[in-house]
Amino acid sequence: MNKIRIIPDRSYIGEGISRGLARGLLVYYADQNLTGEGMGIGSIAFRSPDCTYFSRSWTDSSEEGVHKRTFTLDTRMRWCIHGRSSDLLTRLIEYGISAYMQLPGFQGSIILPVPVLGTLLGIHPLFETIPSRGKVTFSYRVTGNTVEVQVEIITPVMPQDTLCVLNELRAAWFTAGWNGKRPVSPPPGWEKVRSAQLPVSLVDPEHGIRFFMGRPTSIPPVPLSIYQGREKSGDVCWAGFCIELGPFDGSQGLPKVQYSIGFTEGECP
Repeated sequence: MNKIRIIPDRSYIGEGISRGLARGLLVYYADQNLTGEGMGIGSIAFRSPDCTYFSRSWTDSSEEGVHKRTFTLDTRMRWCIHGRSSDLLTRLIEYGISAYMQLPGFQGSIILPVPVLGTLLGIHPLFETIPSRGKVTFSYRVTGNTVEVQVEIITPVMPQDTLCVLNELRAAWFTAGWNGKRPVSPPPGWEKVRSAQLPVSLVDPEHGIRFFMGRPTSIPPVPLSIYQGREKSGDVCWAGFCIELGPFDGSQGLPKVQYSIGFTEGECP
């Protein structure tokens, strides 16, 4: 019997650092919410060189078996030190995150002192409500344990902007990677995925679930990178996949992106 349910939900506010941010589709195994602190299937982060934007408001519609969610980029993440927000600190952390994502072999060592330093220095994120920076529409078609997702950007993009399409569930459940035959060690933080590795998977050994993403396409073509990752520390607890579009150079048209997310049950030893 299929126990996985993939559904839209307007009431779930999340937990941990991402509590209150708008999510994509939620994933349940029977009555157990597998989403947790993750951003769900098909959500958004929009990065400029200076800060990252998220959504806390959205509108929903449905037609002919397709659920649509339009996210409003109405929230800016800034970083605070000793209770005071800092533009300089925010820019430095944004640059640091970009460098971190390019160094998968060192992420485990880099991330270890971060919670301790954050506590000592009183560094924490602040989510500010701002006038709309634009909108991004996701269309989801769920067929069994597969979700076909289309992403349409309805927002101006500037040179060096980057759009991150997030597909994240709870790291406490998805504790392993997958080598094509069996579970292996999970990726450290964000790890860039080569085209030959697709589809790429994460595994929940307790429920016997494999969570995977197929090859994305973009029309018109834009720079596109794929990451898999997992992080569990303090109030951060996510595991999943990110499609990074950009950085844009100002000459490309706004792309429509398509990809698929799937789940299998009972095949993970």
